[in-house]
Amino acid sequence: HNTTISNMVLYGQIIIGAPGAGKTTYCDGMQQYLKLLGRECYVVNLDPANEIPPSSNDDGDGDDDNGVTTANENKLQGAEEGEEEIDTSNANTNTQLPYTTILDVCQDIISLDSVMSELNLGPNGGLLYCMEYIEHHLGEVLKLLKERLGINNTNNSSSSSSSN
Repeated sequence: HNTTISNMVLYGQIIIGAPGAGKTTYCDGMQQYLKLLGRECYVVNLDPANEIPPSSNDDGDGDDDNGVTTANENKLQGAEEGEEEIDTSNANTNTQLPYTTILDVCQDIISLDSVMSELNLGPNGGLLYCMEYIEHHLGEVLKLLKERLGINNTNNSSSSSSSN
Protein backbone atom coordinates (compact mmCIF):
# COMPACT_ATOMS: atom_id res chain seq x y z
CA HIS A 1 0.00 0.00 0.00
CA ASN A 2 2.96 2.29 -0.69
CA THR A 3 1.38 3.80 -3.81
CA THR A 4 1.04 7.54 -3.45
CA ILE A 5 -2.27 9.14 -4.24
CA SER A 6 -0.59 11.64 -6.56
CA ASN A 7 0.30 8.78 -8.93
CA MET A 8 -3.24 7.38 -8.98
CA VAL A 9 -6.26 8.37 -11.02
CA LEU A 10 -8.83 9.80 -8.62
CA TYR A 11 -12.55 9.82 -9.28
CA GLY A 12 -15.04 11.96 -7.44
CA GLN A 13 -18.68 12.81 -7.10
CA ILE A 14 -20.23 16.10 -6.10
CA ILE A 15 -23.51 15.61 -4.28
CA ILE A 16 -25.82 18.62 -4.02
CA GLY A 17 -29.48 18.99 -3.19
CA ALA A 18 -32.10 20.58 -1.01
CA PRO A 19 -32.27 19.85 2.74
CA GLY A 20 -33.82 16.44 3.29
CA ALA A 21 -33.14 15.25 -0.27
CA GLY A 22 -30.95 12.34 0.90
CA LYS A 23 -27.40 13.62 0.38
CA THR A 24 -26.17 12.26 3.71
CA THR A 25 -27.90 8.91 3.15
CA TYR A 26 -26.38 8.68 -0.34
CA CYS A 27 -22.86 9.52 0.87
CA ASP A 28 -23.14 7.00 3.71
CA GLY A 29 -24.39 4.28 1.36
CA MET A 30 -21.74 5.01 -1.27
CA GLN A 31 -18.95 4.94 1.31
CA GLN A 32 -20.20 1.59 2.67
CA TYR A 33 -20.55 0.19 -0.86
CA LEU A 34 -17.04 1.21 -1.92
CA LYS A 35 -15.57 -0.22 1.29
CA LEU A 36 -17.31 -3.53 0.54
CA LEU A 37 -15.63 -3.49 -2.89
CA GLY A 38 -12.26 -2.92 -1.20
CA ARG A 39 -11.85 0.60 -2.51
CA GLU A 40 -10.69 3.60 -0.56
CA CYS A 41 -13.33 6.29 -0.26
CA TYR A 42 -12.76 9.79 1.05
CA VAL A 43 -15.73 12.02 1.83
CA VAL A 44 -15.41 15.79 2.06
CA ASN A 45 -18.31 17.61 3.71
CA LEU A 46 -18.53 21.19 2.39
CA ASP A 47 -21.89 22.02 3.99
CA PRO A 48 -21.31 24.61 6.76
CA ALA A 49 -24.84 23.98 8.08
CA ASN A 50 -24.28 20.23 8.62
CA GLU A 51 -22.72 20.53 12.06
CA ILE A 52 -22.77 19.01 15.52
CA PRO A 53 -25.88 19.91 17.54
CA PRO A 54 -25.31 22.20 20.58
CA SER A 55 -23.82 20.54 23.66
CA SER A 56 -26.00 19.32 26.52
CA ASN A 57 -24.97 22.25 28.77
CA ASP A 58 -26.56 24.70 26.33
CA ASP A 59 -29.61 26.39 27.82
CA GLY A 60 -31.52 25.91 24.57
CA ASP A 61 -32.17 29.57 23.81
CA GLY A 62 -29.67 29.55 20.94
CA ASP A 63 -28.08 32.79 22.15
CA ASP A 64 -25.13 31.47 24.15
CA ASP A 65 -22.84 28.88 22.57
CA ASN A 66 -19.84 29.48 24.82
CA GLY A 67 -17.36 26.64 24.54
CA VAL A 68 -19.08 25.06 21.53
CA THR A 69 -17.67 27.19 18.70
CA THR A 70 -14.42 28.55 20.13
CA ALA A 71 -12.21 27.29 17.30
CA ASN A 72 -14.58 28.60 14.65
CA GLU A 73 -14.89 31.96 16.42
CA ASN A 74 -11.10 32.28 16.37
CA LYS A 75 -11.08 31.54 12.64
CA LEU A 76 -13.67 34.25 12.02
CA GLN A 77 -11.67 36.76 14.04
CA GLY A 78 -8.57 35.87 12.04
CA ALA A 79 -10.48 36.44 8.80
CA GLU A 80 -11.57 39.87 10.00
CA GLU A 81 -7.95 40.77 10.76
CA GLY A 82 -6.82 39.73 7.28
CA GLU A 83 -5.18 36.49 8.40
CA GLU A 84 -5.74 33.39 6.31
CA GLU A 85 -5.41 30.59 8.83
CA ILE A 86 -7.16 27.24 8.59
CA ASP A 87 -7.23 24.72 11.44
CA THR A 88 -5.34 21.62 10.27
CA SER A 89 -6.29 19.18 13.03
CA ASN A 90 -7.29 15.73 11.84
CA ALA A 91 -10.10 15.33 14.38
CA ASN A 92 -13.22 14.79 12.30
CA THR A 93 -15.72 14.07 15.04
CA ASN A 94 -18.96 15.43 13.60
CA THR A 95 -21.25 12.94 15.31
CA GLN A 96 -24.18 14.07 13.18
CA LEU A 97 -22.67 12.46 10.09
CA PRO A 98 -23.03 8.68 9.77
CA TYR A 99 -19.94 8.43 7.57
CA THR A 100 -16.25 9.22 8.07
CA THR A 101 -14.92 12.42 6.54
CA ILE A 102 -11.39 13.32 5.54
CA LEU A 103 -12.38 16.99 5.76
CA ASP A 104 -15.47 18.45 7.41
CA VAL A 105 -15.93 22.16 6.76
CA CYS A 106 -17.86 22.61 10.04
CA GLN A 107 -15.04 21.15 12.13
CA ASP A 108 -12.04 22.33 10.15
CA ILE A 109 -12.93 25.68 8.58
CA ILE A 110 -16.21 27.47 9.38
CA SER A 111 -19.67 26.65 10.68
CA LEU A 112 -23.01 28.34 10.16
CA ASP A 113 -23.85 28.54 13.88
CA SER A 114 -20.64 30.38 14.74
CA VAL A 115 -21.11 32.83 11.86
CA MET A 116 -24.71 33.53 12.84
CA SER A 117 -23.82 34.16 16.50
CA GLU A 118 -20.60 36.13 15.90
CA LEU A 119 -21.88 38.34 13.08
CA ASN A 120 -25.56 38.50 14.08
CA LEU A 121 -26.71 37.09 10.74
CA GLY A 122 -29.74 34.97 9.92
CA PRO A 123 -29.44 31.57 8.25
CA ASN A 124 -29.44 32.89 4.68
CA GLY A 125 -26.90 35.64 5.34
CA GLY A 126 -24.83 33.21 7.38
CA LEU A 127 -24.76 30.65 4.56
CA LEU A 128 -23.73 33.33 2.07
CA TYR A 129 -20.93 34.44 4.39
CA CYS A 130 -19.75 30.83 4.85
CA MET A 131 -19.73 30.15 1.10
CA GLU A 132 -17.82 33.36 0.39
CA TYR A 133 -15.38 32.56 3.20
CA ILE A 134 -14.73 29.10 1.74
CA GLU A 135 -14.33 30.60 -1.74
CA HIS A 136 -11.91 33.26 -0.46
CA HIS A 137 -9.84 30.63 1.39
CA LEU A 138 -10.05 27.92 -1.28
CA GLY A 139 -6.26 27.66 -1.52
CA GLU A 140 -5.99 26.82 2.18
CA VAL A 141 -8.91 24.38 1.95
CA LEU A 142 -7.21 22.55 -0.94
CA LYS A 143 -3.88 22.58 0.90
CA LEU A 144 -5.52 21.04 3.96
CA LEU A 145 -7.21 18.39 1.82
CA LYS A 146 -3.94 17.55 0.07
CA GLU A 147 -2.18 17.24 3.43
CA ARG A 148 -4.84 14.83 4.66
CA LEU A 149 -4.61 12.80 1.46
CA GLY A 150 -0.81 12.72 1.69
CA ILE A 151 -0.30 14.57 -1.58
CA ASN A 152 2.95 16.54 -1.68
CA ASN A 153 2.49 19.85 -3.44
CA THR A 154 6.00 21.06 -4.26
CA ASN A 155 5.20 23.48 -7.11
CA ASN A 156 3.03 25.92 -5.21
CA SER A 157 4.38 29.06 -6.89
CA SER A 158 1.02 30.33 -8.14
CA SER A 159 -0.61 30.44 -4.70
CA SER A 160 2.42 31.70 -2.78
CA SER A 161 2.51 35.04 -4.59
CA SER A 162 -1.00 36.16 -3.62
CA SER A 163 -1.51 39.25 -1.53
CA ASN A 164 -4.42 41.20 -0.04
